[in-house]
Amino acid sequence: MRVSLVGFLILSLTGSLFAIPDRDARGERVENFVALQSKIKVSLTKRNFTEGERIPLQYSIQNTGKEVVRIFPAGDFRYSFQIIIKDEDDRLVAPQEDPEFHDPILKRRTTVVNLVGDENKEIILHRNESFSKIIYLDEYYSFLPGKKYFITGYFYPNYTEDKDSFLRSENTSSFLLEKSNIERNFTPLAQNLGETGFVTPEETIFLFLGSEMKKNWESHFKWIDFSEYILNYDRFSTVYAESHASDRDAIVEEFKRYLTESPSGKLKYFKVLSVDYPSKNDARVQVYVERMIGRFKTRYEYGYSLKKDEGNRVGYWQIKNLLVKVKK
Repeated sequence: MRVSLVGFLILSLTGSLFAIPDRDARGERVENFVALQSKIKVSLTKRNFTEGERIPLQYSIQNTGKEVVRIFPAGDFRYSFQIIIKDEDDRLVAPQEDPEFHDPILKRRTTVVNLVGDENKEIILHRNESFSKIIYLDEYYSFLPGKKYFITGYFYPNYTEDKDSFLRSENTSSFLLEKSNIERNFTPLAQNLGETGFVTPEETIFLFLGSEMKKNWESHFKWIDFSEYILNYDRFSTVYAESHASDRDAIVEEFKRYLTESPSGKLKYFKVLSVDYPSKNDARVQVYVERMIGRFKTRYEYGYSLKKDEGNRVGYWQIKNLLVKVKK
């Protein structure tokens, strides 16, 4: 009798385990069709990019079957939408940054709250629906001009809870990185200055930043009005303003040495965005700038204020002020 009772209990427990199918966070039945009926594709907007240009990669997941597909991208997309990049020599390109992944022990939730800050978002894809993510490769990788690169995607449907399951993209996308033409452009400009007899504010900034890229500091400094420009730097402004006139030349020389050290990082790319004239003797030039500090790239928007040179160089402009905004 005791044996029969034990057997009955085992059968009852076993039956109860399989009587109710697995449920998702909403209490609905879960059948994972991601691997069976999903296609992963990576694509670029064009085949050739210029050094310093944005490189957007579109990373798409499409449901090609009849059943609903559910995916759970991690809060940091880099863990769900992983990519492998190789150059034309089949060498792996490492990312600029490998952030530490905070992997807490997640409790199985009874509800899905699709709010900003949630660890995971649930995305439901019906038949023929797709979900795409744009990844700017230039933000996470450093590429060398003159080389061709190949990108393959590895998608993790639920990386936070299952780091072993992934889908490889059905294709490999590629692009060629071309050298920036900035250096080729400002060289003839400098040669033609003597023919025109004057330099516009836009050309002034072009020559100013171009000479920094080439580390031609003598040419770089000639576009600066140091009596005003130095006041933009807290490290030098107070001591310069409070010093005797006879001591200011030495402070300016120290300031020049400081600038040659590229404290904000190495200038990699710039583009003049706009020019306006508050008065006939004043101009403002907005410039998009990219700098590298080690392996990290930072984007800025520079606002230069210029005034006409009142000295011997009639028709020239000098930089007197600089406002810097960090772009996200």
